[in-house]
Amino acid sequence: MLIEPTDRPFTVFAIPEEAHFTLLQIGNHARLMAELTAPGTQASKHDARLRPDALAWNFSRMAKEIDDILSVSYFSTELVNAYEAAHKGRKQRSTKEA
Repeated sequence: MLIEPTDRPFTVFAIPEEAHFTLLQIGNHARLMAELTAPGTQASKHDARLRPDALAWNFSRMAKEIDDILSVSYFSTELVNAYEAAHKGRKQRSTKEA
């Protein structure tokens, strides 16, 4: 899927709380996998055996969870407007303070 650039400097997407929690779990899981396979660990030894089906399951599950999160994410004009209003307020305050 090719993503076209827009004229907007940013885009605001919203995700449900449950999807956000799942995203946090994916991040934690990826960090755990990185720690388990880091140099010097049991899994990084040259004679360690990582089953391809276990790795495939792991990556398939992560891909499915990310797809699920993307499917419930949506563009929110309301959040864009709120972000712009908050950002504009910060710029005005920092300009006045300086």
